[in-house]
Amino acid sequence: MPRPVVIYDTQEADVTAQPVQEIEGSYIHSPDKLMRVAAVARAMLAEARETPCDQAGCERFRAIYENTISELSTLLSEDLQRELGHLAVPFLADSPSPSELRVAQAELVGWLEGLFSGIAAAATGQAQGAAAQAAAVADVAGDGPSSGNYL
Repeated sequence: MPRPVVIYDTQEADVTAQPVQEIEGSYIHSPDKLMRVAAVARAMLAEARETPCDQAGCERFRAIYENTISELSTLLSEDLQRELGHLAVPFLADSPSPSELRVAQAELVGWLEGLFSGIAAAATGQAQGAAAQAAAVADVAGDGPSSGNYL
């Protein structure tokens, strides 16, 4: 059974973020760092599409890609780490071609965008459920719109 995603409150003055909300799914340990790593992945994909890649550039791009995967793994729960591991298979060659690098990077960016969409959908569903529950409690308590006389 998947564990809930914990969204941390990073607006607090306290340096240690405290979980403020749980969403059914998987844990994200540091959403702010996850967003920064995802921004780097998107920027690298844009750069790979726009710039021709020589041997040294491909090797550097591969190192950044592998570092990105490593960083992401530290931020994700075990189930999301496994999912990422299935996606980010090691390159077969020591020096992958520019097109292999672009495909791998695009795959990673797509996976991250799917992860963010899933989190957003779960948060929206949770907020709607909480609003419905609050409305039901208000109706039962007599504080809802259906109680009392209107004048």
